[in-house]
Amino acid sequence: MRFDPRSDIAPEWKGFGSFYFMVPQVEFDEFKGSSMLAATIAWDKRLSRTYEQAIASLEATMWQVSSVVRRLNGNTTRAAVLHQTHVPNKVSWDSAVNRALDLISSKNSTLVKVVLARSSRLLTMVEIDPLEWLASLQVEGDNAYQFCLQPPESPAFIGNTPERLFYRNRLNVYSEALAATRARGRTESLDLQIGNDLLSSAKDHHEFAVVRENIRRKFETVCSSTVVEPSKVLRKLPRVQHLYAKLTGTLEKEDDEFKILSSLHPTPAVCGLPTEEARILISEIEKFDRGMYAGPVGWFGGAESEFAVGIRSALVGKGVGALLYAGTGIVEGSNSDLEWQELELKTSQFKKLMKNEAPLSAMMEKIEM
Repeated sequence: MRFDPRSDIAPEWKGFGSFYFMVPQVEFDEFKGSSMLAATIAWDKRLSRTYEQAIASLEATMWQVSSVVRRLNGNTTRAAVLHQTHVPNKVSWDSAVNRALDLISSKNSTLVKVVLARSSRLLTMVEIDPLEWLASLQVEGDNAYQFCLQPPESPAFIGNTPERLFYRNRLNVYSEALAATRARGRTESLDLQIGNDLLSSAKDHHEFAVVRENIRRKFETVCSSTVVEPSKVLRKLPRVQHLYAKLTGTLEKEDDEFKILSSLHPTPAVCGLPTEEARILISEIEKFDRGMYAGPVGWFGGAESEFAVGIRSALVGKGVGALLYAGTGIVEGSNSDLEWQELELKTSQFKKLMKNEAPLSAMMEKIEM
């Protein structure tokens, strides 16, 4: 789903529309100790698709899937970058952050936080294979969601997001608050020091608490009970670490998941607070289309449903090269230079695929030694 369905759709996002859902033709599920392959076929002899045609289409898809698996088991090619541009550039970014800070500090504004984003276009010598990139991101994906959506004749929207929007199992619903960012330390002692600094930072606590309390209030509108536990801990990912809280609620009825989805999105972690004031400022400041970036990505089922937040993401292939997206929360005390560095940190998992950087696993092994 788009971050803002009311905004104009840029050419690179046309194939996705305001939302993009599908019924999977082939689905592979992994469970504890077992796996399941499921296929969906549809036919109607009175229309244009017979049973034989449906089976032939399924067989063609299975051959396509098997060829992709074999290809991904080979070596991944690294595309050379010919040119890189940022929207906004650093000068415009500084101006945007200062404008946001002026509004936050103004007595005539209710704005507490706004999340400003950047789009980075990488022009490459060869077209990027989205599935190759996604496979390479798995080393970054400890407790993260990898996704790839590609409408026909469109670029692919791929990502490696650590942020869950919600997960529902019948009447039980779970969400997470994730905000504030620091890099990981190169040594265990430095990593501990950086983490403690994040935990004790008043500015970062404020940014995080805005997100956590907003989600809690929205849970309370559709849940008979809500628990926040843990209320504030570190969530350590391979390249970055965040402040984290887990929220658990009990729905009044199962179809309230639609209320949860519409209520939670957009969270203050990707938009700001108050939501509408932040959204308006984003629409005025940002000179690119976020598209599906920072929107909900997930699936609806019978007894279960799950959606993540489409951050740490990129639009790749079909002539666009690569468009990398990243955002950062602006609150009182934010510094435009530090926020720009955070954008660089968040896009580094993609940029390392474009140059001869040692794989992350090898880097971590050197750190441990």
